[in-house]
Amino acid sequence: MPNSRLKAVGLISGGLDSFLAAKIVIDLGCQVNGIFFCLPWGCSKLRYARAVAEAVNIPLKVEHLGDDFIGMLRHPRFGRGAGMNPCVDCHIFMIKKAAEFMRELNADFAFTGEVLGQRPLSQLKSSLRLVELHSGLEGRLLRPLTAQFLPPTSMEQEGVIDRKKLFGISGRSRKQQFELAQKWGAQGFAPPAGGCLLTDRNFSRRLQDLLQYGYRNRNDLRLLQWGRHFRLDHGHKAILGRDERENQRLLDHVTEDDYILDFPDRNGPTLILQGPQPPHAILSLAAGLVQRYSRYRKQAPKEVLAMQTGHKPQPQSITPMTIDEVTVERLRI
Repeated sequence: MPNSRLKAVGLISGGLDSFLAAKIVIDLGCQVNGIFFCLPWGCSKLRYARAVAEAVNIPLKVEHLGDDFIGMLRHPRFGRGAGMNPCVDCHIFMIKKAAEFMRELNADFAFTGEVLGQRPLSQLKSSLRLVELHSGLEGRLLRPLTAQFLPPTSMEQEGVIDRKKLFGISGRSRKQQFELAQKWGAQGFAPPAGGCLLTDRNFSRRLQDLLQYGYRNRNDLRLLQWGRHFRLDHGHKAILGRDERENQRLLDHVTEDDYILDFPDRNGPTLILQGPQPPHAILSLAAGLVQRYSRYRKQAPKEVLAMQTGHKPQPQSITPMTIDEVTVERLRI
């Protein structure tokens, strides 16, 4: 089978490595389709993935991960890192999704931009092997940037892919990748800083709390990115904006039956109160957080308005509870 007839599905993250991997596979003469995985808390790198797909002139499928992804996060088979990051299980999950896309397209193999040793959990040689075995793509998962350090795929063994045209990059240094990027005129890819939110300890604590007490919809997952989060009791959670931008983000993602609390002039933080119909004590506690994080924190209790999102009654006037720092720390997620 000549290379021009080989079809491949590439995982496109929007980063430099995924651009380089796609470019290598295309230069081998393969027909490539990209797939980008949109995490439940948002698609922050989608614009970069689209830029990569446009740069190498391939179609891009956007796959929105949902409850099955959250199920994997709850019970990862191969454990987690320092946060809620089940790196090996996450890679297996995504490669399985890519394999489904392969079957739709009648494609021959999948590829990624992974580099041996670049990440401590998911890119060890043993981890790469686990992903290949448990995704059902043994022999059909190509890592073109680091292939020279890995056993040949079935395509290499059959001679339909020239192994000599694959690369042997390893480790955390990105010098070789930047050299290739300059050679091939790569631009518009996502910067390497930032990383997965699941490795962030603050985000991980919020996600653990949400999974423990139950989430209702995708908005709850997206809201994990913004504001200060507080667990008021078993059924009620408060999210408090830290600036005007976050206040608006909260308002954009509020769910029907949630309460919005802020000052009558809206000159302060916005708070979203989630949970069933709250008793007055919970509303007063939430109002206390609004005042605690405002310029009125050292003043006498100041009126806060509470309004249920999905209804049109008059807002309730709530007198804030006075909250000390010990209470704040006890409630903080």
